[in-house]
Amino acid sequence: MRGIVVGLAVVVGLGVGGGVATGAEVVSVGGAVAAPTSYSAGELAGDGLRQVVAAAAPVLPPGKNTALRVTVRVTGSEHRSVTFALAEIDPSIGDQPAVFRAGRHGVDLTVPGDRNASRTVADVRTVTVAVSDAGAADRAVRVTQGRRAVTLPPALLARLPRRTVTAKFNSDAGPQTHTESGPPLALVLLLAGVLPTSGEPVVAVGSDGYGAAVTLAEESAGGRPLLLSTVEDGEPLALPRLVPLGDLKGGRYVSGVTALAVG
Repeated sequence: MRGIVVGLAVVVGLGVGGGVATGAEVVSVGGAVAAPTSYSAGELAGDGLRQVVAAAAPVLPPGKNTALRVTVRVTGSEHRSVTFALAEIDPSIGDQPAVFRAGRHGVDLTVPGDRNASRTVADVRTVTVAVSDAGAADRAVRVTQGRRAVTLPPALLARLPRRTVTAKFNSDAGPQTHTESGPPLALVLLLAGVLPTSGEPVVAVGSDGYGAAVTLAEESAGGRPLLLSTVEDGEPLALPRLVPLGDLKGGRYVSGVTALAVG
C-alpha cells in the first residue's frame, strides 16, 4: 500500500466539520488525502467513518473505479488498529456502516451490523487512508505479502474445497444473478502461506489491471462470505473471480483475477 499524491478530490456535502481541533482527545485524518485534518472527539461523535474519509478527499489515481482500491486504517490510543475497505462502508456498495460513538475516553468506532465487536476501536486517535497500486501478474494467481510471493495456478484453485453461493448485485447492464462456486478467499491465502489478520486488506487485481480491496473481517465479523470463484453458472472460469457476497453493486466482483496483494 502507498499513499498516492495526485489531485483528485471526492467531496460531497457530508456535514462533517473540519479544521484543527484542540483538546485532549484529537483524531487526526491523513494519508492519501487532499485535505488532512483533525477533529475533537465531540465533533466526530455520531458521524460515519465514510463521511469523515470523504471530507478528507481521498486522492485517486486515474483508471476505472479506483476508489475501490481505497482502504482506511483506524487506530486507537492503545495502538490497536482495524482496517476497512472503503467500498465496504459505502452505502451504495457494501452498505456496512462504521460509526463514531462517544466513549468512556474520547470517541470509539463501532460497526453496528457486525456479529461481534472485533472491529470496535476504543479511543480513536488516527484515521489513515491508503490507495493500493497493486498491478496484474503475468502468471496467475500470484499472492504477495511484502516481499513474499507465491503463484497458485488456477487448476490448483479449482481442486480446492468449494462453496457455492447465489450472487445478486446491480451493474451497468442491470440487475445480475449468478451462481458462483469456489474456495473461500481465506483458504486460498492460507494455501499460499499467507496469514493475514482479519482486518488486513487484500486487493484482487484482474488481468486488465482493474482492482478492488476487501478484508477478511467482512466475513469473520460482518458475516458476508468472500470467495474466489472458479465456476460461474456451471461453467469453469479460465481465471477466478472475486466474490464479495452481499455487495449491492458489482464493482468489487473482480473478473480474471491474476493477483492478490495482501497488506
